[in-house]
Amino acid sequence: MIGHSRRSVLYVPGDSEKMLRRAASMPADLLMLNLEDGVAASQKNLARDTVVQALQQVDFSAHEVVVRINSPDTDTGQHDLAAVVFHKIDGVCLPKIEKKEDIQAVDDTVREMEARAEIPEGTVLLHAMIESAAGVLHAAEIAAASPRMTSLIFGSADYASDIRCRPGPDRQEFLLAMQMMVVAARAAGIDVIDAPCFDLRDQEALNRESLSARRLGFDGKSALHPDQLPVINRAFDVTAQEIAWAEKVLAELDEAEKRGKALSTLDGSLIDNPHRTAALKILQRNDSKL
Repeated sequence: MIGHSRRSVLYVPGDSEKMLRRAASMPADLLMLNLEDGVAASQKNLARDTVVQALQQVDFSAHEVVVRINSPDTDTGQHDLAAVVFHKIDGVCLPKIEKKEDIQAVDDTVREMEARAEIPEGTVLLHAMIESAAGVLHAAEIAAASPRMTSLIFGSADYASDIRCRPGPDRQEFLLAMQMMVVAARAAGIDVIDAPCFDLRDQEALNRESLSARRLGFDGKSALHPDQLPVINRAFDVTAQEIAWAEKVLAELDEAEKRGKALSTLDGSLIDNPHRTAALKILQRNDSKL
């Protein structure tokens, strides 16, 4: 089930039947059933079969369900795609995307599969992992490559390896890439999801990364363990203070409009139409949780 919020994206190992079943009760907005990194090469076929079985037997209806396939340029990825598209998934996540043609090729394949299965065209959405210098440089084209595109997802580990950086605790080395991804996603009207925090025990680091990503404009963050979900969800939730500010902005600008004015002041600060837009987005985001 696709909701309007993607605060948290939980990666679920595709080769673990136990974890796939447990994931259905986790407080993640999106479940990423993972067939790619994290699954040994010798277990790829088993993982695919296990995910298909879970899609048939487990009730995931409270979540958006996406399957991360192996590279669609490989036979393994093509087998993944053919196996999962027909099982009422909400989307497919494509790893290591570097150009718009990568998206367009999968778009064509999925369209043919939907037609054969008599699934309405456009049902299966696409999420693109940005994990390299080339991916970052082409992020805007990737984000706009298909009407199916619904999010860009940052893969920081592969990106760090590709550009040969050594990220520190403040992740300043990722700032340019993250800002470029946000701009690309906003221009295309899609979501953008931050990479996971790899220290599973450091809740403070997780919170710091989450709040920083939200300030940059990210919609949510990936999680590698269920214990990370409450911190991420809180960080990307709309706060009571934000809701109060948004309501006051709209009320004040409505009053200004009655006086024939396009701007006004609120608590000593000038507000006008851009603030109205920001206020509306805050309230819409809050409504999406209900």
